[in-house]
Amino acid sequence: ATIHAEEYACAQFVICLSKPSDPTQFVALAAHHRFTSDESDWGFTSFLSLENLQNYLEEESVRVTVIVRVIKDASGILWHNFVNQTYLLISYDSKKVTGCVGLQNQGATCYMNSLFQSLYFTNSFRKAVYQIPTENDSPTKSIALALQRVFYNLQFIDTAVGTTELTKSFGWDSLEAFRQHDVQEFNRVLQDNLEIKMKNTPADGAIKNLFVGRMKSYIKCINVDYESSRSEDYYDIQLNVKGCKNLEDSFKDYVTEETLEGENKYMAEGYGLQDAKKGVIFENLPPVLHLQLKRFEYDMMRDMMVKINDRHEFPLDIDLEPYLAPTADRSDGHKYVLHGVLVHSGDLTGGHYFAFVKPKKDGKWFKFDDDRVIPASLKEVLEENYGGEQQGAHGLNMRGRLMNRFTNAYMLVYIRECMLDEILAPVTEQDIPKHLVTRIEEEKRMLELKRKEKEEQMYYMKILLATRESFRKNRGFDFADFDERNAAQNNISVLRVRKDQTFGAFKAEVAQMRGIPENEFRLWLLVNRQNRTVRLDLPIPDEEPDSTLEEVRQRYATNQLTLRLYLEEASFHENNIPIFPPAPQTGSTFALIFIKAFSPEYQTLCGMGHFYAPKDAKIHTVLDKLKQVAEFDESLEISVYEEIKPSMVDLVDINLTFTQAELQDGDILCIQRTLQPEEQEAILRGGGQVSVDKFLDYELGKLLVTFAPRVDDGTPEFDLLLHREMSYEQVAVILADHINVDPDRLRVINPYYQGKIPQKRFDGQKLGKIVSSGFQNTRLRLLYEKLDMSLEEMESRCLVNVTVCTPTLKDQHPVELLLSRESTMKDLLEALVAKNVTFESQSGTRRVRIFDTMHGKFNQEYDEQSWKTIISERPYIKVLAEEVPQEEMNMTEQDLFIDVFHFQRITNHTHSVPFKFVLKENELLEDTKKRLQLRTGLEDKEWNKVKINIVSENEQEVCLVSDDQETLFETRVYQAGDRIGLDYIDKNTRTDRNGSERDKQIIADLELRNQELSDTIDLLIQTVNTQTQDIQDLNQSWQAELDRREQKHQEELLALKLTHEKEIVLLNLAHEQVLWDLPQGSETSEDEWL
Repeated sequence: ATIHAEEYACAQFVICLSKPSDPTQFVALAAHHRFTSDESDWGFTSFLSLENLQNYLEEESVRVTVIVRVIKDASGILWHNFVNQTYLLISYDSKKVTGCVGLQNQGATCYMNSLFQSLYFTNSFRKAVYQIPTENDSPTKSIALALQRVFYNLQFIDTAVGTTELTKSFGWDSLEAFRQHDVQEFNRVLQDNLEIKMKNTPADGAIKNLFVGRMKSYIKCINVDYESSRSEDYYDIQLNVKGCKNLEDSFKDYVTEETLEGENKYMAEGYGLQDAKKGVIFENLPPVLHLQLKRFEYDMMRDMMVKINDRHEFPLDIDLEPYLAPTADRSDGHKYVLHGVLVHSGDLTGGHYFAFVKPKKDGKWFKFDDDRVIPASLKEVLEENYGGEQQGAHGLNMRGRLMNRFTNAYMLVYIRECMLDEILAPVTEQDIPKHLVTRIEEEKRMLELKRKEKEEQMYYMKILLATRESFRKNRGFDFADFDERNAAQNNISVLRVRKDQTFGAFKAEVAQMRGIPENEFRLWLLVNRQNRTVRLDLPIPDEEPDSTLEEVRQRYATNQLTLRLYLEEASFHENNIPIFPPAPQTGSTFALIFIKAFSPEYQTLCGMGHFYAPKDAKIHTVLDKLKQVAEFDESLEISVYEEIKPSMVDLVDINLTFTQAELQDGDILCIQRTLQPEEQEAILRGGGQVSVDKFLDYELGKLLVTFAPRVDDGTPEFDLLLHREMSYEQVAVILADHINVDPDRLRVINPYYQGKIPQKRFDGQKLGKIVSSGFQNTRLRLLYEKLDMSLEEMESRCLVNVTVCTPTLKDQHPVELLLSRESTMKDLLEALVAKNVTFESQSGTRRVRIFDTMHGKFNQEYDEQSWKTIISERPYIKVLAEEVPQEEMNMTEQDLFIDVFHFQRITNHTHSVPFKFVLKENELLEDTKKRLQLRTGLEDKEWNKVKINIVSENEQEVCLVSDDQETLFETRVYQAGDRIGLDYIDKNTRTDRNGSERDKQIIADLELRNQELSDTIDLLIQTVNTQTQDIQDLNQSWQAELDRREQKHQEELLALKLTHEKEIVLLNLAHEQVLWDLPQGSETSEDEWL
């Protein structure tokens, strides 16, 4: 029977071979498969060895039993291999099966994809995003517009949606897409950005109305009537997993009161030290509740972050009313329904993220795994993501072994039941901005046009047609310049022809185009020789008129995607009959030689023409012919050179025959007038070259260098044609003349050297060494800087890079200073004043602290002696400057001078500028916080999220301080090296969960190296494009093949992974007497199909 492409059947089967008289002696193998038109049979490559078969034979026969069970596939994807190959009749279609599409993974953006799918199916949020005005925005610069486009495509296109525009709008480069970020932090930064964009628009307040609740932190005295409390907004709730059996336990743990008694009594204003209860309570719960399960925690014993894989159950619905404050509004009910489960599979060092979402109130659950969406059962959503231990496989050698589970939920999304209809209301076309629809549909139309053009290109090929005029236009190396960008000026015709056009028809078109009869010209193939030059090879035979151009290319130029041809016009017989010497492949005794002429007076080398040379003739016998082609006077004495390749030009021995000199079709001879000694001296004095070989060698050393100012001041870049043998001083003179400055007050800088840090001049070095490139005709880049002093004086000084922090530490701007190596601190401060730097903060002393940092922590404050030492020894110094606050001048003996640093979650993940701080003995924490906030310059919204910690010198102890009525002096006995650590999200630097200051520096260095490598690759590509268009075409072909193979490889790996997860279903079948312990009937329940 014929199986249609979309038909399939799922079956379990066992093949059992047994002894006819004793069925207890048997061997059996079991398997399962999804039978399709592409995979219509399935079995075992190895069943039983012939040697063992003898154990079951009786009278040359055995009994074969086959048990097959066909299972109704309730999910539609049972045992699907998800392989999506163009040659298969059946491939998985997420849109067709689920009505949803996935998001493409850029490398490590699966965490982002799972969050976006959750937000996308929070329909009220999607509508709010659509209300942000973005008509004039660019999708790679506007997060709001990029998100709108992703949401639109998720709704209306049939394949996985890309997120490259969105990540570019975050300011990420391609390297950033390969880092895994913390989802909670990423979500908060995204929501903050959208809230700003929504202000004063119809969407104003939408984020707060959907996701923001309010909680109260309180301390209530037990024996007196006193309570201290503070209410604050929250966007998500972080719940403990460790020690909590389920979600209700986590909420109970969250609101559990802590008793402050004994040495930990609370200082109540007006009542002194009192026993008290400390806790938090929810005043308001948002419609959409994001619950962050604390799967990643800091392990004090191991001094590292670890993943908590403990079992933690969460329900389909939960009543949160018991956790509300007594004064909270309970009129609408607070029963919440599970809407999304975000999952992490792996450990702290790496893993994979995916999500389960229920898009509709009464709909099904789906698993969103990057670009694939599949139906999911409740068992997958709940049980398989609780974490903890799972039952192992029941194979022959595995008796229900318990195995650790590394796949578990880390974020839950619940929606208030009474608001489900409102929040999940369908998003219609009326909710989508018209400008967005118009723009995307127009882009789709243009992409479709490009796709059709690309499809048509499969049937077309390019031919570059050169003529005698093309050769005569050549003023440089090789036969001609075949760069398509310069084709018109070089008389190269770029022809786009169909591959199936016959050579005869093509030749007729060329005849019509050139106005020459077909019998008066023939077409030669131009090929790449092994020495990377382009030369004539063979004329295309007249016997090819019916061959297609593609056949001609395959036959004569297999390695070239673009045909390069030379049109040779015929010589004429005295009877006016066009004639050609015999073709080389027929054993011709003539060679087609091309001639270039060198003019020492004008320093030019020009293509002149060609002639047929008898191969057995000595070269000196055809000198008159050479002069005639080169348009030289017959009386001139000439020298003859062969241009073998740009770096190899040899003087030809004219007493040899053409064959002895190894001259063949397409070779190029360069001739020049022989110079007298006095003529040579005059040309050399004028800076010229006296021979062809010297001239071409000099031309090979020419470099087109792009110059730009070191500091971008709006001055346009410009190009100068220089030579690699020029000294630094010669380059400076030419550059100075171009920009009209004194060459002694000009500095040239290599932008790829030490991260653009200015270096000393390149004493004794040539330009070729300075730019560090050995490629010809390569566009190179140097920076220049106009100086206020001579270069010699400047290089005797020290470059000091000062980051000025005023009026707060958050207000930073860099200042570069050039100081004498004998300069003092006073000189440094005067130089800052000369740069219009002022220190006039409200609480400042007008005194300045100069210091440096190490790994994000305060390292050293400079005094006169330490400054004198460092500036005399180093050519480059990087320091920070801040105004000393007044409080340091008012310190008492009881006060403590302590270092403060900033970190994010873990103490070695530092950021921002550390500082010195006065810790006052009897000051309450709430007052200390105000002073800390003043120093940091953080806004209230940011500061409210800062956690105050006391960190020991070795960072083994991190003590969180949160009671505003305590003093920091009461928290511990301070030891030398103790610091205050401010824990909050760094919004100015993109880092991952495990990053550190040192990591960020390494990453910055890698990005610089990556940029350098990218620039070098660009130079290589430009060179290759200049040398031959064919190499570029081949590269494109190879890259396409590599992409195709990589895609196939990834798909096969993914299929194997998914198959492996389901592979253990029937391993126990043979052991159980070839019977299944499955439910009766032909169908399986929802939880059993996996």
